[in-house]
Amino acid sequence: MLKRIFQSILLCGILSFLVIACVFPVTDFVQKDATSYLVVEADITNDPTTCKVRITNSANRLQSVLMLPVTKATVYVTDEKGVQTFFKEGTVSGTYLPPSGFVGKVGSSYQLYIKTLMGSEYLSDVETMKPVPVIENMISNFEIYDQYIKGDPRRGGWSVYLDFKDNATEGDFYQWNWKHYEKIQICATCTGGGLWNFTKNDCNVLKFPNDQIWNFQCDGNCWDISWNNEINVFSDVLTNGQRIVGRQVARVPFDGYGMYYFRLEQRAITKSVFNYNQSIISSVQSNGSMFDVPAETKFSLNIKSKTNPTERILGVFNVYSADKKIFFIDRSKNIPEGERANISPLIGDVYTCPPGAVGCQERVPCFEGPTRTKITPEGWNL
Repeated sequence: MLKRIFQSILLCGILSFLVIACVFPVTDFVQKDATSYLVVEADITNDPTTCKVRITNSANRLQSVLMLPVTKATVYVTDEKGVQTFFKEGTVSGTYLPPSGFVGKVGSSYQLYIKTLMGSEYLSDVETMKPVPVIENMISNFEIYDQYIKGDPRRGGWSVYLDFKDNATEGDFYQWNWKHYEKIQICATCTGGGLWNFTKNDCNVLKFPNDQIWNFQCDGNCWDISWNNEINVFSDVLTNGQRIVGRQVARVPFDGYGMYYFRLEQRAITKSVFNYNQSIISSVQSNGSMFDVPAETKFSLNIKSKTNPTERILGVFNVYSADKKIFFIDRSKNIPEGERANISPLIGDVYTCPPGAVGCQERVPCFEGPTRTKITPEGWNL
């Protein structure tokens, strides 16, 4: 999902159709001091593939690679019937997964318990999973932001809108997240004249680097993964039970002319998570820049320490149900005259083995990770 400077500041408010909602960019920011905090990212959902608990200790930059995983912790959730489900640490250190078959259920309540190897205990508030409305309709329109000159990647793009029917109950809160999968041909790039080392799975560094850049093709199917870097939340306090029409949920970049794979997730979140996200949005507005957002903004609203009541925890216990929709945007149509895609050229040369080379390899594996996969995306038909 994550870690690059995103400096544009969007304003939030009551929309023309009286919707209380905010969309705001969120990337990385620096804490006020170098204090390390426990960070909990816990999701209980109605999708068994997304239920997880990730526990780390923060560095002074919240999304830094220096965040240290908290391993060998005891982690479980308790439902309204008192049933405990233990989460076991997976292959990724600090990430705890439920047993096969576990899935959150709409109407059920959950409470998270964590005990670290050092004996510190943490307990969340009880959160209840609410039903999520289905995404009724989704459209995309090419729109130009005239405040940006031609050539600026922010100028042209496809705005994505959806319709849905709000639940009849009062106090419903929603959030939207999306993912994009882009099939790629180049899986590694080596600078300085170095070649790919298939033993170390990294680029060789020459003693005397040169200006040569080598690109290595993938050895099979491979997709890059990107997702939204903004918070997009909504409260039905002024629209309870109504049909919401034309809610903007995304802005797709004009960086190509092909079909754009877009997977939207509409979540029914709890009030705690809504308030947590709102606190981030409010801090950005009052401080004027993501660089000024204090760490206090991300202190948890629903996770507390049992062993040290004064300890502050970062993150949130997120219990939600979600509805997903896959959407393909044809970026070759309805483009105003004079507008051009911002396509990044391939810099360097594609590496090929010299003729007669023995044991030479020129194709690099597609390594699984947060931003790359060799698993065909759901609904892929391109």
